[in-house]
Amino acid sequence: MLMSTKFVRLDLNYNCEIHNLFRQQRHYIAPHPAETAEHFAKRLLAYLTLYELNPTLNQHPNMGRQPDLYLQDAQQHFTLWGAVDPLTEKSLRRALHQADQVILFLSEQQANKNSNVPCYAKADCYQFSETDLTRLALMLKPHMQLSVWREQDKLSLTDGTAVLDIQLQHCTWH
Repeated sequence: MLMSTKFVRLDLNYNCEIHNLFRQQRHYIAPHPAETAEHFAKRLLAYLTLYELNPTLNQHPNMGRQPDLYLQDAQQHFTLWGAVDPLTEKSLRRALHQADQVILFLSEQQANKNSNVPCYAKADCYQFSETDLTRLALMLKPHMQLSVWREQDKLSLTDGTAVLDIQLQHCTWH
């Protein structure tokens, strides 16, 4: 299912007990042209996973040449490069060269498919279940009011009508 809106207004209440952080912020996030709801949900989930670091969400599709979300220092050097799709070996090497840390956010199927690629062992990875991504995609609206509670490796999300508990699983590369 393609995203049918030009942007999503996200009113976010974010709580993280570990970092003693509470934020209420409004974000405007633009889906990429021809982006599916499931892919947008994965980008949003990656953003929420790193939210306490205050990452920047890239608003342009990049095909591996630029990060989907990132952190930069004062000299514009990437301290963190996040990608929500599997990267080619060449793109991953480029990301590892340009950034201090590379994190991949993959579905279980994508993580399993790439578990034996040698250069992937140099990157960090979170894997999301297909079920969680589908359930989050069903919660998407042009104006979202979302409350997020972060505990260790768990995100609890609610839009006031549905609750979604997501276990953040780190990939293990062979």
